[in-house]
Amino acid sequence: MKLHRLVALIAIAIAPPVASAQSAPTGPELRARLDSLAESFVKDAPAAALTAAVVRGSDTLLLKGYGEADRAQHRAASANTVYRIGSITKQFTASAVMQLVEQGRLSLADTLGKFVPGYPRWGGVTIRQLLNHTSGIPIYTANRVLMSRRGEDLAADSVLDAIKSDTMDFAPGTRYRYNNSGYFLLGRVLEQVTGTPYPTLVQQRLFTPLELKSATYCPRTSTGDQATGYARDGSSLRVAKTISMSLPYSAGGLCMSVPDYLRWQSALTGGRVVKPVSYALMSSSDTLPNGTKTGYGYGLGVARIGTRTVISHSGGIDGFTSYAMWVPDDSLRVVVFTNTEGVAPDKLGRNLAAAVFGLPLVKEAVLPPAAPLTAAERAAFVGNYDLTLPNGIVLPFTITEENGQLFGQAAGPGQGKIPLVYLGSNNFGAAFDPTMRLTMVMMDGKAVSVILQQRGAVIQGTRRP
Repeated sequence: MKLHRLVALIAIAIAPPVASAQSAPTGPELRARLDSLAESFVKDAPAAALTAAVVRGSDTLLLKGYGEADRAQHRAASANTVYRIGSITKQFTASAVMQLVEQGRLSLADTLGKFVPGYPRWGGVTIRQLLNHTSGIPIYTANRVLMSRRGEDLAADSVLDAIKSDTMDFAPGTRYRYNNSGYFLLGRVLEQVTGTPYPTLVQQRLFTPLELKSATYCPRTSTGDQATGYARDGSSLRVAKTISMSLPYSAGGLCMSVPDYLRWQSALTGGRVVKPVSYALMSSSDTLPNGTKTGYGYGLGVARIGTRTVISHSGGIDGFTSYAMWVPDDSLRVVVFTNTEGVAPDKLGRNLAAAVFGLPLVKEAVLPPAAPLTAAERAAFVGNYDLTLPNGIVLPFTITEENGQLFGQAAGPGQGKIPLVYLGSNNFGAAFDPTMRLTMVMMDGKAVSVILQQRGAVIQGTRRP
């Protein structure tokens, strides 16, 4: 899995002010506006394709595919195109866990060592801490050696063994750090408790009872109605590199269509997957011992649009990005699945919601042209950093290099590897948000810290040793 676009994660921690509502369009005018926003996004991102849905109550305002699900075959995207959903998978894993909790087969206070022995450093971490990202377990998707093997089929133990000797990031329960390792381990817990492999478990417990016919544990390559994934290569698109689905597993390994996700979301919020008390835990921001709200429950993020509470999650995996939103007070559901990495479906999703509410849209900014960087200069920026958000939460941020291009990865709900654009004087920008600036502080020819400026916030970060 890839790491989430920084803009969406920061928005949870420092929700920006929203201008006063304008007169909201209605009927055909609103539907035309939503259709125009989605169509423009495909062209401007650019994205190979997307499927978007906007449903208010029982009224479907938009459900349509745009662009090409497979460019080589010129296969158009449709409402029923199947996409990899990346970290949106986490709410399915969390729901399966909560079902077992309701059945008395598992407790949120149970420790990991009870089910997954062999990892003594993690043995005292609780199920709740895995669910709410407060475990402190090292993040396997930040392990460079492991990520260099992303095309290989790896046993789950091999993935965990790659990080088992790493030092804990912090004492369990004391801090929040979005962590794919926690949900990978929850998949192992589910298998140990039920005796059923994770792909079969989600099929039997979640997909079949709800008649989610397109939903599946993703195959290695696209087939049938499944979209082909693409990566951005400058101003053009190329087929994304193949990733073994043994790596994302229960943290990001599921596929489905937008209509089936809407059915899922309706069932989850309507008490047909877990009991209301369980869903309340999943969809409420957890709280650290110091009183800090994390902006995350169990498999779901909690944020705001103006005065409205928004339950959402996004995802990113090689060749795909996704975003899903539920606004309970307005019975509004917004879903955007794309087959292109490095784009921002969360931005389109928020603009679709803004159009429904009559709020101003997020305006596009223009990114300055890129400046050249030598190989030695690029190497000076590569490394792992910790960003400290305004609420005290520490966000891991990694800069890597692939084929002469620097990428930034932030550990957030649903991930996205972002190409960084060098602007000169140790400053970087990014096409997904041309207003963002990443300033690297240098010492002895090497970056030692970072300053992120975005949406009026200034975020400081330090390089890990």
